[in-house]
Amino acid sequence: MEWRRIGAIGVVLTDEIVFTIFYFFVLPLFDVHLPLRIYLAVMSVLVIKDIVVIKLIWHVVMRTPQIGRESLIGKTGIASTDLDPHGIIRIENELWKVEALSPVKKGEKVRVLSATGLFLQVEPVNRSGDNPS
Repeated sequence: MEWRRIGAIGVVLTDEIVFTIFYFFVLPLFDVHLPLRIYLAVMSVLVIKDIVVIKLIWHVVMRTPQIGRESLIGKTGIASTDLDPHGIIRIENELWKVEALSPVKKGEKVRVLSATGLFLQVEPVNRSGDNPS
């Protein structure tokens, strides 16, 4: 997840980096020397634009995955087979291979804790169906 944040920040800052290189390195090659206040004005506009863009799209960048194994973490399913410790569960009409922390009987509810390799790790849901908060 940390690399997604670094990548997103890098993409947002690309225009500032390109403009800085252009202003300080490319323009002087052609003997063009603009006042520093022009650079500061353009950079101010670009920074304000970045703040607005980040506020609008940051939730999309940091959102949890909507597909794949990682999207199942925290969801509940029903054991399609006995889980001792391996078996199969059904979550939203999909079958998944799992490894249970403790034995679970067929038909009982389980909660997905994590996804490692080819298996989801699950734990039984409280028998009463409610979870301590």
